[in-house]
Order: sequence, then C-alpha cells, then structure tokens
Amino acid sequence: RRGIIWMDGRAAVQAKRLEQLLGAPLENAQGYWSRLLWLKENEPHIWRRARYIAGINAYFRYRATGRLCTECSDDFIHSPDPELQALYDRVLEKTGLAEDRDKFPPCIRCTDLVGPLTRTGAQELGLAPGTPMFGGFGDLPAVYFGAGCAQPGTAHIYIGTSSWFGEFLPRRIDGYSAGWFTASGQAQGALFALTTGGRAYEWAIHRFYRAERQRLGEDIYPFLEGEMESVEPGCGGLIVTHWLNGEPAPLSTNARGLFFNVTGQHDRRHFLRAMLESICYSHRRSLERYTALHGRGPRRLRVVGGGACSGVWMQMLADVLQLPVHVPPNPRYVGTVGTCRCALIGLGLKADFSDLAQENEEQVFAPNPDNRAVYDKMYGVYCRLFPALEPLYDQLNGI
Repeated sequence: RRGIIWMDGRAAVQAKRLEQLLGAPLENAQGYWSRLLWLKENEPHIWRRARYIAGINAYFRYRATGRLCTECSDDFIHSPDPELQALYDRVLEKTGLAEDRDKFPPCIRCTDLVGPLTRTGAQELGLAPGTPMFGGFGDLPAVYFGAGCAQPGTAHIYIGTSSWFGEFLPRRIDGYSAGWFTASGQAQGALFALTTGGRAYEWAIHRFYRAERQRLGEDIYPFLEGEMESVEPGCGGLIVTHWLNGEPAPLSTNARGLFFNVTGQHDRRHFLRAMLESICYSHRRSLERYTALHGRGPRRLRVVGGGACSGVWMQMLADVLQLPVHVPPNPRYVGTVGTCRCALIGLGLKADFSDLAQENEEQVFAPNPDNRAVYDKMYGVYCRLFPALEPLYDQLNGI
C-alpha cells in the first residue's frame, strides 16, 4: 500500500489506547506502534493479505538482494538490547500484535552484509552484479554518524525539512527524550525532534518572497541572508512559531503556527527572521534537557543539514543557545558521509564510527554576549505560549 510516513498523525485514538494499556505515554499519533494498530484496525484486508509488513528501506534491500530484513534502527519489533526487547515484547502482547510477529522480517545491524546484488537488482541500479550490499540505515543514524555524534560528550543539531537535537547514549533513560532509535547493541540515539524545521523556512519564503524566489531561484538564499541581517535580534518583540504541522512533546499534534505580538513596524523581514529564531528556541529547550542530564553542555555541538549553510541562522543559533556552533564542511551531505562509513566498516576498511576528521576545517560561530539578554527574554515568552494556548488549539483541532 502507499507508505504511512512519520509526519502522518491519523493514529491519535490508537496512541491514546496504547497509553492506557501500558499505563504511561509511550508515543503520540505519529508513533510506529500507533500507526501499526491503525492499519490493522482500519485496513484489515491489507493486514490479512500481507505476508510481510516492512518499511521502504527493507523493501529496497529486498529488491536489490532478494533478502528481506530490517535494520535495527528501523526495527520496533526486534532489538539487540535485552531491556528494549522486553519493552517491545510487552507492547506486542498488550496490543495483540504478538500474534502477527511472523509478519515482521528479522533484524540485522547496519554493517551486516545483506548479500550481493542480484542481476536484476544490479541492472536497475546501474551497478555490477555481485556488488556487496550492507544493512545501512535511514536518515537519523546516517546523520548522527556522519555528524560525528559517536564521541562521548558530543551532540548535533540537524536542520533539513524536519529538525532535531540528538546524541548517542549507552542506554535509554526514562523521561529524558521523547524519541529514541537503536543504533547498535551498545548505542541508543536520543532524539529531540521538530516536525517542521527547514520546511518552515521554505514556507515563509514562498509566502513572503515568492516573486524574488521565482526571479532568483537558488540565489534567493544570499538575498535572504541580507534581509535577516538587517533585522535586530529578537525582531522587536515578534515571535513566529514554526509549528505548522503539529509538534512532539512538550507540544502536541494540535499545535499550529502563530504570529505573536505583531506591530505596524514589523514587515516580512521580521516574519522571516522570527520564524528561524523560533526553531532556535525549540532547540534551546532540548539543550536544557541535555544539560540537566549531563550537568554541562556538549563539549562540541555540530550543526548539519541544509539549514547549516546559512551563516546568519548559525549565528542566531549560537546567540540563542549561548554556545559555540560548529559547522563541518559540506553540512548538507553528512548523511552520505555516515552511510559511506557504514559501508567501509562492513568491508573491513574501518574499525568503527569513532574516527572524526576535518575538525580543523569546521566553521565556528561564537555566541555574541550582547544578544544574550534579548534572547533570554524572548525564549521565556516562547516557552509560555503553548501552555497558554493549548486549550484553544484543542478546541480548534480536536483532542
């Protein structure tokens, strides 16, 4: 059937029932198990006929090699971590999904050899038959590893269509992060996700700079850098939230975008900069969770993804976080770097993901202490907006 992607929030009823069954909130309407239950209950004909239920990554591996398997970061049925497997087993039993366990392919590690490319698979990919294919992974671990997040005391922020703040930990910690994935038996990815990151930037460009976008094409971004540089930090008291598609906890799927404290002195430059500032504020909240756990900020914070190409945005982020921001060369391609390292490990050419090069080539954005006071003030107001408006969001968008 058509894929049900991570942004899909139709499974609110199932998420609530899952919370009641387990006695604790485990995931929201965009969660994996909630969407599985939605599929089983709302499309039983699909569920009954399906020999296997797997994501697109597993399907591609199957088409390429003839072997159907799921890599551990993309598997919520099997885990190399005994504690996590116990949780998965409990969820499956409580929800009645345990009877369908055979529908889910076996689990592999990202560096495991899946098999050689079949002749048909190689022909479709334009590669040689017999080329080795490894487990690989989805975008989350690819970016984590490519950003050099394997070192203790490091963290990173990714800004693409979505956005997140993330780190690796030896094991999951209850109550710390709203999202996790298994990188390996020894590493769990803690994820503080934003549903809408760079997409909010693109939305603002389309709404406020459509003519310039049509005229300049990709050259619009240097023009917008100048536009935002001409606006003072804090945008004269304006807050524009990036919550266009709902957001994970501590917000909700009912949250929506907001223009707050607009005056006659504000124009489209302020709207654009304030949108990016709101993404920075959301990451500051995640950084505070990190600091509360570790007793200090990260030793090195890398920012990657397409958003990291904006020098104005990176300076803004450093000022809001009051922390140096490190941007590696070619930040848009760190996922490719992580995937390349995965293959090199699988081939035996590298030992693990810990080696990090190019630190001396990073661009570093140091926080400007002169902007601390205004961003402290704006951040305090930002954090109070959703709690104040949550009943109204529920009234408009359902519970």
